[in-house]
Parts: sequence; C-alpha cells; structure tokens
Amino acid sequence: MTGKYESMIILAPNLSNEDIEAENTKILDLIDKQGGSHIRTDTWGKKNLAYEINKFREGYYIINYFTLDTLKINELNRHYRITEKIIRHNVIKLEVEE
Repeated sequence: MTGKYESMIILAPNLSNEDIEAENTKILDLIDKQGGSHIRTDTWGKKNLAYEINKFREGYYIINYFTLDTLKINELNRHYRITEKIIRHNVIKLEVEE
C-alpha cells in the first residue's frame, strides 16, 4: 500500500552546499528506486538545535514530501541511520483527505 510521507533530516552544519545537495539527491534517488515519487522539498537551511547532537549546536534542515510503498520505508530509515552526515531524521505518514 502506497502512502504519502514527510521526512525531515538534519545534516551536520560543517558540510558544504555541494555535500548537502548530494546527500539529498541520494535520498531522492533511493525513494525513486524503491518505486516512490518525490512531491517537493523544503529547505530550511542552517538552524540552531534545541539541544546539542553529536557535539553540534546547529544543523541543516531539509524536508522531503513523497509517496512510497509502506513496506519500503524501512530501507529509507536504514539509509538515514547509517549515513554519518545525517545527525537526526524522522519519517511521518501524512493523512490523506478523501
């Protein structure tokens, strides 16, 4: 069953703009390879964190909206967990109005 999702990632603040774009492209490619489709990306830029994470006080926020088979979300979460550039992440299933 395909669902509509929102995923926020916080990247390490010491990355270059090219590294940030490359990491988001990897994520969007992974979604595409899993049979999903990208809806849009909101880039919030560098923001202060509410608390220190991995010795960082700032992070670069990116939010992706996409559709993906519910059973394939685990692969996306796995990518987030093993990527050192990503210091926090979440995936939220959005309610779809009928």
